[in-house]
Amino acid sequence: MSDKILREIGTIYRALNTFSDFIMKSISLERGQFQYLMRIKEHPGINQQDLSEILLVDKTSTAKAVNKLVTKGYITKKKDLKDKRNYNLSLTHTGEKACSFLIKEEQFVTRKSLSTLTDANQQLLLEHLQEVNKTVATIFYGLKEEKLDSFLSEIEKEEIEQTK
Repeated sequence: MSDKILREIGTIYRALNTFSDFIMKSISLERGQFQYLMRIKEHPGINQQDLSEILLVDKTSTAKAVNKLVTKGYITKKKDLKDKRNYNLSLTHTGEKACSFLIKEEQFVTRKSLSTLTDANQQLLLEHLQEVNKTVATIFYGLKEEKLDSFLSEIEKEEIEQTK
């Protein structure tokens, strides 16, 4: 049964991404840029390293996304006065407007998607997903810190369960 849980999460993820792609195109954003904008809005002046950690993505992906958002005029990138190697990120007026629109879109989709769940069930779902998220984050950071071989070795030891 556990494999079905992640498949359901994957199906939901893909459906929401498809919907989100249509919305993003209307304001000239690409897939995934929403996450960067929203985290920058939530953490004004955040640097790229911290942004990567919050989003669980590598520094290269963050650098590419940030540069595209700067080019499109959604964010600004300024050298950190204390650490000249870091850049602090902030939203522009255009970025603020885009975030307001995206927050409305997120609230709309959330309300529609969860409309069949009671508040208590929504809370329970959130708690369970947060637990899974912590585990996934641990795996993600472990994969970055350890050698890939140790993970591949663990995967090889897995027994294939018989489905009913």
